[in-house]
Amino acid sequence: MLTTMVAGPGPTYYVDGSQHGHSIEVMQQQQLVSGGGGGVPAQQPSPQPQQTTNGTSSSSSSPAANGTPTSVGVDGGGGGGCGQQQQHHQHHHHQQHHNHMQQYTPPPPMPQGPPPYCPPEYYGGDAYFPSPAPEYCHHTSHMCAVHGVPGPGPASVRMVSANSSPPIPLPVQVPPGHVLQQIVDETGTLRHVILSPQPVPVPICPYGPNTGQGPPPFYPPPPPGPPPQSYGPPFQAPPQYAPIMSPPLTQTSPPPPFTQKSERHLRQCDKPRTSKYYPRQPHQNAKSGSSSLQSTPPLSPKKEPLPKKNGGEDEVQGEDGEDPQNTLQHLLSQVKPPKVVEVTPYTAVLQWVAPDLGGHQEELAVTELRYEVFLNDSPYTTIHTTQLSITDLKPATDYRVFFHCLCGSVRGDTSGVTSFHTEPTVPDAPQLPKMVNKTKTSLQFRWTTNNMKDNGSRVTAFILEIFSSNGEWTEVYRGKNKQHTISKLQPNTRYRVRLAAVNDLGKSDYSPETLAYTSGVVPSQPPPPTLEHASVTTLSLGWPKRPTDDTYILQMEDSLNGYGFRNVHNGKETRFVCQDLRRNTYYKFRLCAHNDEGSSPFSEVATYPTLPDRPKPPSPPTVKGRPKSSRLVVMWGCPPDSGGAPVSSYRLELDRGSGFECVYSGEKLEAECTDLAPGKSYRVRVQCKSSGGKSDWSEVSTVTTEAVCPGVCPSPRLLGKPKASQLQLKWGDPDHDGGAPVLEFLIDMTAPNNDRRQVYRGRDHECTVASLLPGRPYIFLVRSVNRIGPGPWSEPLEVVSGAGPPDTPHPPHLACRSPHSVHLIWEEPINNGAGIEQYNIQIAEVSCPHAESSESSSTCGDPESDLTFTSAYTGSATTTEVRNLSPATTYAFRVCCSNSAGVSAWSSPATVTTPAAPPAPVTYISSTPAATTITLLWGEPASHGDPITHYVIEVGDRTVTTPGPETEFTLTDLLPETLYKVRIQAMNSVGPGGFSAIHKVTTRPLPPAPPTLELVKASYNSLKLKWGDGRNLDMLTYSLEMEFTNPHNGNREFYQVYSGTNQNYKVARLEENTKYHLRICANNEAGTGPFSPITSLSTTKAPPPLIKAPRVTETPEGSHLVEWCSVRCPGEDTINYRLQMLQAGKDQDYSVVYNGSETSYALTHLDPHSGYYVRVCGVRVCTNGETMTGAYSSPTLFNTPKPAPVTTTKPAVNTSQDVGFQWQRLSDQQKAAVILAMFSLFCAFAAIGLHHFVAPDHGR
Repeated sequence: MLTTMVAGPGPTYYVDGSQHGHSIEVMQQQQLVSGGGGGVPAQQPSPQPQQTTNGTSSSSSSPAANGTPTSVGVDGGGGGGCGQQQQHHQHHHHQQHHNHMQQYTPPPPMPQGPPPYCPPEYYGGDAYFPSPAPEYCHHTSHMCAVHGVPGPGPASVRMVSANSSPPIPLPVQVPPGHVLQQIVDETGTLRHVILSPQPVPVPICPYGPNTGQGPPPFYPPPPPGPPPQSYGPPFQAPPQYAPIMSPPLTQTSPPPPFTQKSERHLRQCDKPRTSKYYPRQPHQNAKSGSSSLQSTPPLSPKKEPLPKKNGGEDEVQGEDGEDPQNTLQHLLSQVKPPKVVEVTPYTAVLQWVAPDLGGHQEELAVTELRYEVFLNDSPYTTIHTTQLSITDLKPATDYRVFFHCLCGSVRGDTSGVTSFHTEPTVPDAPQLPKMVNKTKTSLQFRWTTNNMKDNGSRVTAFILEIFSSNGEWTEVYRGKNKQHTISKLQPNTRYRVRLAAVNDLGKSDYSPETLAYTSGVVPSQPPPPTLEHASVTTLSLGWPKRPTDDTYILQMEDSLNGYGFRNVHNGKETRFVCQDLRRNTYYKFRLCAHNDEGSSPFSEVATYPTLPDRPKPPSPPTVKGRPKSSRLVVMWGCPPDSGGAPVSSYRLELDRGSGFECVYSGEKLEAECTDLAPGKSYRVRVQCKSSGGKSDWSEVSTVTTEAVCPGVCPSPRLLGKPKASQLQLKWGDPDHDGGAPVLEFLIDMTAPNNDRRQVYRGRDHECTVASLLPGRPYIFLVRSVNRIGPGPWSEPLEVVSGAGPPDTPHPPHLACRSPHSVHLIWEEPINNGAGIEQYNIQIAEVSCPHAESSESSSTCGDPESDLTFTSAYTGSATTTEVRNLSPATTYAFRVCCSNSAGVSAWSSPATVTTPAAPPAPVTYISSTPAATTITLLWGEPASHGDPITHYVIEVGDRTVTTPGPETEFTLTDLLPETLYKVRIQAMNSVGPGGFSAIHKVTTRPLPPAPPTLELVKASYNSLKLKWGDGRNLDMLTYSLEMEFTNPHNGNREFYQVYSGTNQNYKVARLEENTKYHLRICANNEAGTGPFSPITSLSTTKAPPPLIKAPRVTETPEGSHLVEWCSVRCPGEDTINYRLQMLQAGKDQDYSVVYNGSETSYALTHLDPHSGYYVRVCGVRVCTNGETMTGAYSSPTLFNTPKPAPVTTTKPAVNTSQDVGFQWQRLSDQQKAAVILAMFSLFCAFAAIGLHHFVAPDHGR
């Protein structure tokens, strides 16, 4: 954006700027104007000064005349007004690499003479001069002029370039008699200032040419970036001093444009100024070894807060007029360039000062600060501290570093750029030296330095070392040459060599070692190779290692191929294995040694054979002819491959079961095997042998001799003791099976009556012979059978069978001695060869009818079908008596006996029935007491064969006899709350039984009496009842019952409707005008009391239901029709309606206007333009003439219309009434639209008013 300004002419002075390298220097010039004119700062982006006056181009800086500049265009408030604002400007200073200050050199005097010298104190700056500002200048605006010659005409304006490309000239028309000046204000806007040639007086500075005072000492410029608090624009040197020249910079891109400050910094020349946004910070120079790029301005321009125009007071408008984010960004940009506190060849330590956020607004949240560091314009790291150690640097290298300050998402501008140079160090290790030539006594090496770095200091020498024979490294060369020949070495010797580089800072690391050998003599004739190992297809040869030998050539001659000697090996190895040779073949070998000097003669020829191979296995052996029972003739065939040598012998082995053993060794192809077992299989194998070794065994063959009948079996023997009816026999295999497996064994038995029969035939070696007679002698024989036939019988075995258990005894004889005992007698059975030692009697209860005579015994049904026997007697006697039996019970008895051989079987059971007896005592009694009665329940005792006829009950001092054998009886006429002792005795025809144990029981107290029911309130659908006196101290439980019709049978029955301890209850959900029957009873822990007398209560009739609000409509006749919904009532009663009306604002009470059965009524003769309320209720007319009035409905409001308008002129008051009338006739939708339109108009007027009176005035 371009802005043009006009000012008066006058003499101008300039400070020249220069451009170094490829970077464009932006010259900032300051113009002083005295009088009533405003200051116009100028910034010249062109690297060469240029002035344009009416077609004559001599400098780009237009002269600034002493006059008042006239603003032709203003951009964003950054331009200056007539005598109202001053532009903030800043000089661009340069600093050398080592921070030396360059003094000013006066130029040749000008014809008009130099203007008076004005120090920076005169303009409010205090960063460069420590002395306080003198009280000299009382002007509110001033301007330092730049050099130029006034004159009209066109000018070529150099534009400001934001990148590395050069500025582009832009033609601008200059009026006659004026000059052109270009400036860039604090907003980054490029302005064209046209100055008029009207001269103005120049202010007198305290340091003038006649004051006798020289210029104040020059101090280093401030660090780049935004100026600190109270920092005024630095002073530009007057023309008599030479400009400061900055060394060339290594930056690859031009620095960002500098930000101009507002003129409020120029107004404070008489007093120090405080600001929230620019806290003052002292300037610190960079340490030695670092170069601060003072000429690098901030990355982007910043707007300064505009001063308020209030009585000349200079206050910053930041808290209410600026965005807090922009303010925070501005504060984050007030950082100084980083300082290099330590530099090594490979590392650098940086430090910087955190931005001062003390003046930051309190409502803006400030998070933790972070610093994004850039190294050589590339991001390096982001940290939270103000110190950073940079590693992995290159020695003797220039680096540029700057950083951004970040606070949350707000990012500050770039800090000033700091350049530093890493220190040089020793060179890198050189490359491996290469051997380029060698002799018997010398080695020549050469090396290169293509990839070697000197690290900032030029290599002054190279050191070449050799490892000597004494075990130490010896330096053999030091110089700048890149090759060297080491002489006076031993011939044919190995040496190790290494290289190092040296510069002014020391010696580098050594290169890798190089191995080299000196030359030697031609080797002499070596000895012939010796055979180390020979196999079927390989020959391993070896020869000694000599110092003069480097490599060897081994040649071999095969007499069968006719090629003569051919190379089979060429190398440094002293051993070689010749492979893939033919078996049992002779080969010739010779050896030659070789080194760098030549080859030796071949050695003498050595001849070595390969070994013959093993022969292949012979064919499997087979049986020749017919096999015999004790000998076999075995034959086999020759091997298919003898291995290159004839077979010398064969070896036959036979496996008899304990492993193979040799049975023949010789040259024949058959052999006879003797001393064999008949019918047995043998395994045979054969092997052949030659000079190459033994062959593998042939396949194993199985041969078998002829079988015979088996031999004699050993005599059978007993297995365990013989039993009375059976015994177990066991036998062994025959002495031989005859060459065939035994198929089965045969057992013959001879009975005591000489009857011989076969008792077993099978493959087992034991059997059980049964069905023997106890104590009889038996003879047993055994023999085996194979496929040839049976063998001979064994020796006989004579054995006697064992004794048996007795025979089964007869049933015992039974006789009853009493109802509780039975006498038993039995006979002794046959003992079967062993005396009877013990008898066992068992008893069981049976369910047979009672015997008429207790003296007789009999059997009943199946004796062992469902009986459970228990032991009753064990002994050697043949008689016993069994006691503790139950009367009138049938018992079964059985007997068995035992001897040393075993136990006999049980006899058949014999039964007997004991006679009847008196009943048993009652064992279980339970009771249910009441207030005056006790109900007893007991278990029926055993009747002992005779049914129980009745029971005798003892209660205290009296005895009660039951009428029959029932086990439940109720005792009456007892006293409440009394303890009674009860015993019960059963009786039958035999006699009385025993009494039971005493049973104690206490009668209960009397139950409570029923309360009296009382009706509290009756409605058409409920009955509210109460009973009692309102206090239930005994915590009685009441049961309220109501009579209903049973839906199943149609009978009227009482059902419980309430049960609890309350003394009131509301029976709901009843029908109107209905009679209900109720009763109540009370119960406690004593029981439930009797019900009260039945109480009959009736519900009332229900009033008419509530009617909905009536609806009023206007009829065409002018009346108002009131309509409402009809209601119904149960039964035959009728409903009438009562309509009431009330005039709003006039009547106090409703008046009845209608009584009848209709559901509508027309209202007439109503006052016009009035409001009325109407409501309606139902009136129930009963058949008996009684009436019941229901509740009134909700009132309905309606308005009567206005009377018809009269044609005569109406006063203004009637106009509002007419409007009201029209409003009443609008529909609901029309009314809503009118209300919405009025509300929108009100909101619009309110917004306009708030914007006009409440919104801030941005133009102030």
